[in-house]
Amino acid sequence: MHRIFLGLVITDGVLLAATYGFGLAAPPPPRGAGAYLHGIHWLLGMFTVLLTMMVHSIAYTYFLGTGKWIKEVARVYRLPDWVETRAKKNKRRAFPFEFWSMMFIGGTAWLGAGTDALGWSPSWHLGMASLTIAFNIGSFWAEYMMITAQAKLILEVKNLADGMRLASFAAADSAGASPSSSQGVGGDRVVDPPAIVDAAAGIS
Repeated sequence: MHRIFLGLVITDGVLLAATYGFGLAAPPPPRGAGAYLHGIHWLLGMFTVLLTMMVHSIAYTYFLGTGKWIKEVARVYRLPDWVETRAKKNKRRAFPFEFWSMMFIGGTAWLGAGTDALGWSPSWHLGMASLTIAFNIGSFWAEYMMITAQAKLILEVKNLADGMRLASFAAADSAGASPSSSQGVGGDRVVDPPAIVDAAAGIS
């Protein structure tokens, strides 16, 4: 996931920079011969807003989904409390960056629409655009670090659960019984815990 997110971040960063550059190059009204620059800025801005929203939404969804996965595995395998605590901490630390990045890009688009349609001062749009780019650069880095930390936690949880499952099988073999693959360490029934744990390779 962190590699996919990095690719999305690079793409979005290029679009943010290109939109900002064409916005600076576009002449103020009446635009005259430079009107095409404003048209390019407008089109790039629409794509950039959508992609930026999507990137931060993907990050939020990742923490939401993996947090529930970690909680379920921790419950079934009776893992220590710090496992779920770390997952919640990663999610909480990433959320402000996700939320405010989307608010800032939305505010930039709103001010741009006001500048075009209502004749508002371009300075407000330019100022918000500058703040949005600076904040998103910081947010991309912070979210990437949190996603990396979450991926490491998933692998750590997988290793813990695998070790406990193998120990349970060994104990059952020594006692002459075979534990059901649909039971956790404490006997809690789940849908195939080994399959749940092995799914970490696909979400980390």
